[in-house]
Amino acid sequence: MVASAVIGVAGCRATPAAPPVPTPAPSAKACPAPVLGDVAWVFVEDSTGFTFSLPPGFQERSSGGAFRHFELANDFQQSMSFGIIHGELGLQGYRRAYQPTLMLEYSECSDTVGAYKISIQAWRTPNGTFRSSRRLDRYDVFVIWEVQPDVYVYLTGGTYYRPTQDLILGAVRSWRAPR
Repeated sequence: MVASAVIGVAGCRATPAAPPVPTPAPSAKACPAPVLGDVAWVFVEDSTGFTFSLPPGFQERSSGGAFRHFELANDFQQSMSFGIIHGELGLQGYRRAYQPTLMLEYSECSDTVGAYKISIQAWRTPNGTFRSSRRLDRYDVFVIWEVQPDVYVYLTGGTYYRPTQDLILGAVRSWRAPR
């Protein structure tokens, strides 16, 4: 009798449930440009003559490479990197190759900033970052533009926080370059 009571009580206990996994927000579209309102862009001069803009709170960090790297203050998982490519492949040749399983909600477009034509790509990378003991999706942006014959400026940006992807896409459209 005691055994049947123990089995009966054990059968009534709730099984611990896994914590709910939030549904990630979809990636921003590469175009049209996001409507952001008034943003206090931080303008950075580069030795190449470019002035590029960063969302508020981004600070330069040592990259250890031939590019400039910026991170949101105290958060290395929200970042933007800028670099120069010398080559003859054209805008299409330097785009990121589309990988359907790694680039969810992928979009791409061409746009103009000033007098420059740019190629913009945006997507969500599943489980692209690890934060607070769990995996989160990362929201990515890749942009390239030809600034002189066979000279290209690129930006690659990533964040686990979807609104920052909008800021990165907006910052790209605020760049200034010498002509």
